Amino acid sequence: MTLLAPTKKEAIWLSCAQKTCCYAAVIPTGQDVWRIARALGTPPPSFLVYFQTPQPRRDAFLLDRSGRSFRIALSKGKKARPTRTNNPAPCIFLVRLRRGQHRCGLGDLRPNVCRTFPSEVVDGVVCIRPDHGCTCREWTLTDVDLSEEMDILDERQAGAEAYCQLVASWNARILSSPDDVDHDFTSFCAYLMAAYDEIEQAEAAL
Repeated sequence: MTLLAPTKKEAIWLSCAQKTCCYAAVIPTGQDVWRIARALGTPPPSFLVYFQTPQPRRDAFLLDRSGRSFRIALSKGKKARPTRTNNPAPCIFLVRLRRGQHRCGLGDLRPNVCRTFPSEVVDGVVCIRPDHGCTCREWTLTDVDLSEEMDILDERQAGAEAYCQLVASWNARILSSPDDVDHDFTSFCAYLMAAYDEIEQAEAAL
């Protein structure tokens, strides 16, 4: 098997020992969740958390008809130094090596929001996020291949849109369900996995 050489951006990111970007909240799409769960053979609730969002969002799902909506995020791991309570916990998949260096345990499985870090698209133009939070370097557009970066950002946007559509279908189901029917986070995850399994099967049949 031929291994592809890392891109310029990936090489810079891999060389970073701190990985402070991995301490921020990571919001995956449903496709990210499906890909990780199927590759690792583990159910989504084993590596996800969900939290209530105060503002209506297209990617926010319902669990009942109370009006409360929720979003998903990758779970957090343990703090390296529990006594420093002000420091956030890292992503559950961040691996700390013996020499203090950090690596992403997901590798190529990492969510698209991680793969596109620290880029975003503003009015159709690739930009470096001003709030990227990276402490190892000051990123510039010279650190990325713009054509390649746009492809990944387009893939991320398409995945986010597909996820929003699935969430809308789920929410419609919740709003039309009888009051005595219970829905929980596990059932939402099962719904996502089944939906993306169907998408995968349909694409494989083409």
